[in-house]
Amino acid sequence: MPGLIQSLLNVFKKTFTAFSYLVLGVFTLLGIYVLFNLHLFHVEKPLDRKELSNYVAHVDSTNPLVYVANKFDQHQVVLLGELHRRKQDLDLFKQLIPYLYKTKAIKMIGWEFGAHRYQKAADSIVTASNFDRKKAIAIMRKTIYYWNYEDYLEVFKVIWKLNQEILAKGDTVRFLQLNGVYVPRRWDSENDSVRLHERQSSFDNIMPGIVEKEVLAENKKIIIYCGLHHALTKFETPKFLFLKDHGRAGQALYTKHSKDLFQICLLSPFPPRWLLYYEISKSTKGNFVFPFAGVFNQLLDTLQHPFAVDASNPAFGNLKDHDSFYAFDTFSGVALKDMFDGCIMPAAFDQIVPVDVIDDWVTTNQELNEVKNVLPENVALQINSIQDLIDYINPAANRQAMLEFHQLKKFW
Repeated sequence: MPGLIQSLLNVFKKTFTAFSYLVLGVFTLLGIYVLFNLHLFHVEKPLDRKELSNYVAHVDSTNPLVYVANKFDQHQVVLLGELHRRKQDLDLFKQLIPYLYKTKAIKMIGWEFGAHRYQKAADSIVTASNFDRKKAIAIMRKTIYYWNYEDYLEVFKVIWKLNQEILAKGDTVRFLQLNGVYVPRRWDSENDSVRLHERQSSFDNIMPGIVEKEVLAENKKIIIYCGLHHALTKFETPKFLFLKDHGRAGQALYTKHSKDLFQICLLSPFPPRWLLYYEISKSTKGNFVFPFAGVFNQLLDTLQHPFAVDASNPAFGNLKDHDSFYAFDTFSGVALKDMFDGCIMPAAFDQIVPVDVIDDWVTTNQELNEVKNVLPENVALQINSIQDLIDYINPAANRQAMLEFHQLKKFW
């Protein structure tokens, strides 16, 4: 018996030692991984006069409207990716719609903020004799219950107004709604099959099929306005431990139609390198950072007007971002040419204005109940009035957050 006990003790000691080495190895690797991503050896520096002059010389000589329009000479689909909720971005998009029609005969406009199931309603709004504001609001509200922003709503009116000027019926502009309906009650359901089914009808999953059928198969052209991450084509955003996100709408289209696509980023502050940590810990989102070492911000301070750059130009294509979420899990940073096909700098960050709120977003009890029906039941029970809903959506807080992460301290 003593021999058996001693044998068991020896086995235990060996097992414990092996386990200890394993744990030590895991923590050592995690420590190295953390140090790797702290990126301690890169420091952003102001551009000197020679560098600044070189960049200025390579900025696209046209204005952003012409820059975007020219991309349709070789591509059927232009993806314009925004950060969200910035007035200057929407102003550019609204200017592009009539400009593209008049210069390149672009008759298809698409976006993320309307559900495809309401396409017939959208068609009727932009071709009617009179603009139906209430009907346009309904499409947006039924698609994303909290997206109550006037600047997005105005896109309907811009297209409607343009169509009023078009005499030939077949030449009118069509406004494609490319999203599914966001129903958080189902999106966050505890039932796995319900949750999976709901997420299969998201923008990333249904947009590619609509564009293939309505645009590419018909040999038409379209500009699509959506969130930047949805618009990404060749670039995959990082997750953790070198895993990548490869389920975006732009990526799906790019797999089959790479030559037909051109993707443009509307430059904005980028999320911090350790964004995933902030999200997992549910702490603050951290300070946003200047994209690409603040080069574009310094250029705007010099040029004093919006401008565009092309990734095919080595002066900008090889420019690297080191400090943002997009450079996570990289040591040498990520090059602009590996992220986007082109970029537009619409305004200085400290001059960015948040979009306005739609005051008549919900006006009746019927509309209120429609919204409550998509909300999680525990949330819906707490909403007894229109004001309760507006307080829950809290657009004022969204506007304030937009202002705050644009207030970056310049290092030049």
